Amino acid sequence: MRVQVGWTAAAAAVAAAVAAVAAAAPAGGKPPSFIVFFADDLGFSQPSGMSDRSLYAGDNGSITTPHLDQFAKEGVAFLNWYSAFHCCSPSRAAMMTGRLPGRAGIGYIGAGSNGVFTSESIGGLPVNETTIAEILSKNGYRTGMVGKWHLGQQQQFLPTTRGFDEYFGIPYSCDMGISAWAHGGNLVNATACPFACRPLPLMNGTAGAPVAVVEQPTDLASLTQRYVDRAVSFIERATAEGTPFFLYLPFNHVHAPNFASHKFCGSSVRGPVGDATQELDDAVGQIIAFLKSSGIDEDVVSFFSSDNGAPLGNDCFGNGPLRDGKFSTWEGGVREPGAVRWGTQGKLHQPGRLTSEIATTYDIFVTVLSLANLKGALPTDRVIDGRDLSPILFNTDGGNGQGKSLHDCVFFYHSPGDISTPGLMDKNGVAAVRCGKYKAHYWTKSTGPCRAQHHTPNPVPDGDHSASPVLFDLETDMGESAPLDNRTAEYSAAMATINAALAAHLDTVTPVPNQMCSPTDPQGSALRCVGGNDRDTTVCKDPDSQKTLPLFPNCTSNPENFNQSLLCPSQQVTNVNALHALRTHSNME
Repeated sequence: MRVQVGWTAAAAAVAAAVAAVAAAAPAGGKPPSFIVFFADDLGFSQPSGMSDRSLYAGDNGSITTPHLDQFAKEGVAFLNWYSAFHCCSPSRAAMMTGRLPGRAGIGYIGAGSNGVFTSESIGGLPVNETTIAEILSKNGYRTGMVGKWHLGQQQQFLPTTRGFDEYFGIPYSCDMGISAWAHGGNLVNATACPFACRPLPLMNGTAGAPVAVVEQPTDLASLTQRYVDRAVSFIERATAEGTPFFLYLPFNHVHAPNFASHKFCGSSVRGPVGDATQELDDAVGQIIAFLKSSGIDEDVVSFFSSDNGAPLGNDCFGNGPLRDGKFSTWEGGVREPGAVRWGTQGKLHQPGRLTSEIATTYDIFVTVLSLANLKGALPTDRVIDGRDLSPILFNTDGGNGQGKSLHDCVFFYHSPGDISTPGLMDKNGVAAVRCGKYKAHYWTKSTGPCRAQHHTPNPVPDGDHSASPVLFDLETDMGESAPLDNRTAEYSAAMATINAALAAHLDTVTPVPNQMCSPTDPQGSALRCVGGNDRDTTVCKDPDSQKTLPLFPNCTSNPENFNQSLLCPSQQVTNVNALHALRTHSNME
């Protein structure tokens, strides 16, 4: 097995897919448009169908997602689709740049950071990183984003400064602000800082002008449908111009607090997380239906995946047969549902198939540029970790076997850390590596209060395993329950390949400033921190709102959105989320 690092080693393999891409392109040579549907905290087993009901099981049949199932039947579904990271901001940075997030200084855990940007973050996606939207915008594409950003909420980091022509959405997670759905019982003086100090903002703007707050707090009950309406509007306008488009649609579903509209309230026997998943499914279905009814479906390549696995505290069964969930590098934290479709006229090889080839979220970057005939626009001054999925999608010989993945190995960080400093493997660095069917854990950390109820006991104690990495054969043990014996020839051969790949990978990594932790933190100077939190960076439409609205949190501009009537009245919602039982505050009437 070869060790490949960076874009250069895979460039020759990509060329073999060009003929198939050209044959699939719309008549007249016009490049395709693209939509990236990106779910939030959606676990491996929460969708139903996706070409395999035994694996994509809809939480053991308690959730139904017929539109995602149809999406997969019309495209290619992936059994081994990986996120770049086990939590939100880092995985989104990788999708935007085609690079592992540590290369941008994102994803650090420790030194005052839990791996994601907060509602008061000083840092964001560094401006010297090149986004997919920036490349496409410079090459004739109309670019739009609708949904959750989570790569910095200050104006210099927002989507309209990173290549998007327009943006409508919430700049971070839907629990990172006070709303009718989440306020902790103290509406006026929220103290959940730096994550949820202010009402949850909804923002809107276009490139060249500041992005404005149009609603604070956001009416979450109507948010998903508004996302759909805005996405359709963007597609209509781009189509009317005759311009190819790139639409990035990262939903806030199914992140806690698992809001849902009244239409989907109580629609799933799984409860609030099921309601949210089914509303997400409906939103994707509405947009695909619009593509078909407007006659442009054959011109649009669509991707669907999630940023990380389901957190076990939100849905103990959401990752199905996989071990653990969000915030871990076990399979349940980084292995996601994934599918790609391109119309219904057979542009992709054998639509409806489920491939076992390895794919990653950061492959979207390279694949989109390849399908847009813009491979020459790939940055050449940095390592690109993504690979072109065209050999898999079109079953072409990419130099790695017929229709095979161009990934020999993929690398999973617990926290990027300063990997040049020895002895930090217990907190930082690469925690696991997968090469082919084998996955080695150098360090493990388990999460969640319910893993003992659903999974077999941990095969090893949490902690450092670098002296003798824990190795699994994922083809026969996707639940990572039976480590291979480290005394066998199989173990030795697999680890020789994996260790060589890890060493080659680390040779490409240069420590960069940490965008997430503060230089004033005791550990900050050692980790070259340039981030941290500052109340003055909080998104706020009206910083003096309490002069006229003293019964509501400062920065409130839409007090009507605290009204209890907006909440899903399902008793399951109240039972599952303790915060819902607190919604009797007089200010909310």
